[in-house]
Amino acid sequence: MFIKETCRITGLSSSAVRYYESQGLLGEVERRSNNYRVFDEEDIEKLLFIRKARTLGFELEEIKKILALKNKGIHPCNYVSQKIQEKISSIKAEIARLEEEKDRLEKHLSDASKISGCKGTICHFIEGIEDEKKEVVNHR
Repeated sequence: MFIKETCRITGLSSSAVRYYESQGLLGEVERRSNNYRVFDEEDIEKLLFIRKARTLGFELEEIKKILALKNKGIHPCNYVSQKIQEKISSIKAEIARLEEEKDRLEKHLSDASKISGCKGTICHFIEGIEDEKKEVVNHR
């Protein structure tokens, strides 16, 4: 089938399909004498897999490795499971970092909101309350 039908089935744009092909994720795609691409069921299956993997946060290099393992006759499930666990750990670490940042900002906002008017050289919401400013001035 041609690219238009392939896009309809996979839900991918034609530029995404071309990009995945150019990155070697599909292998050799048949071309007609007019240079039109002709995609087969295996290409569709790979494109659907790529789309799903991308929605799960897999990078193209990771997807290439999964497809390469499969092409070598090796089941990639252990590799995929390991990558998912790594992604979960990374997300948890990022959530913890963001929670700390949020807590710091909320405390800073609460402390700075107790001051009426704009105090500070530029803005006390960033510079901090008077006690913090005195510390900075004394260290200069």
